[in-house]
Amino acid sequence: MNKHEDRASRPVKKPGLSIRFCAIAAAAMMLFGCGESGPIKIGFIAGISGDGADTGIAALHALELAVEQVNQQGGIHGRKLEIIARDDQKNPETAKAAVREFKELGVTAIIGPIISSVGMAILPVVNELDIVTISPTASAAEFTGLRDNFFRMNSTTRENADAYARRNIDKGRMRISLALDGENEAFTESWYREFLLTFDKLGGRAVSKVWFNTADTTKPDVARQLLADNPDAIIFVANGVDSAELAKEIRKTDQDIPLSTAEWAGTEQLITLGGDAVEGMELLQTYDRYATNPRYQKFVADYRQKFNEQPGYTSVLAYDAMTVLVAALETRAPDQPLSDALVTLPPQQGLHQELMFDQFGDGKRDAYFVKIKNGQFILE
Repeated sequence: MNKHEDRASRPVKKPGLSIRFCAIAAAAMMLFGCGESGPIKIGFIAGISGDGADTGIAALHALELAVEQVNQQGGIHGRKLEIIARDDQKNPETAKAAVREFKELGVTAIIGPIISSVGMAILPVVNELDIVTISPTASAAEFTGLRDNFFRMNSTTRENADAYARRNIDKGRMRISLALDGENEAFTESWYREFLLTFDKLGGRAVSKVWFNTADTTKPDVARQLLADNPDAIIFVANGVDSAELAKEIRKTDQDIPLSTAEWAGTEQLITLGGDAVEGMELLQTYDRYATNPRYQKFVADYRQKFNEQPGYTSVLAYDAMTVLVAALETRAPDQPLSDALVTLPPQQGLHQELMFDQFGDGKRDAYFVKIKNGQFILE
């Protein structure tokens, strides 16, 4: 599906209601046309069970807050929003089945998924079924530059991994070992490849690349392999739970080696589960959790009041995803494809920055490096 498809070339559907009724209905439903009523259904898909479910749950919470706020203001042209959530279990086939179910249920758009491997799996399905899908966090470089139904809020592994490579070179860490999560290979392999392009060019060397979450690996085995070649530092390309567990294993042998983890791991569980083992760990974040701007502070206060917890990075990006989706739904012209409305939407103010998609539906985030100090993410 071409995001810039000429609306004039699309077949015109004949109305199924009388002309008189349509004229009356149009006055109340100019945006959606004759015959549209009831809630606007938004599908949500992410891993919300098992290891690493904290990222999916945090994103879902943010959407629930956003929908509640929109509905309190009257919804979209009088129609309330409704979230239909499905657990993809980080399983490609489960995710594809959920997308097909969303189509049957008449969802207008999908928010999600969280990880790139699931995004890659559902990409052909959302294009086949013509469902606009906005991923808050998927960042594999392979998603960029495609005119399709898959929109990204996040920067890509190209920008983020490049930043890690340069940071390590600047700190004199020339020999790096990396652990890669086999359950999200679309992200981890892309991240590693982009990291290596910059790191090699700047004179660095990846001395080992160790896969985990595969049938024949355990965390202690991975830790031993990462340390075997005496690297200057270790990077975990993993979620927060696995990064915490790997850090604990590393610290049993080496208390001092610098540890970093990919932006994917930046959740509260990284600190809660990692404890002392993750003190000093570095990672990139796509928002400043200590920002003082009123819009962000209100979001944090509302989120904590509703869920009794601090929002994480997936909360921020999911809320921003709903912000642009709502704006597109409110402003698109009658019969305008939602994909076209999103790419032509003027910049919208998000929680930290202006939000917009380029002609390919690709977004970009500001980036900040943080270090864990005294159990908190501290901006570097």
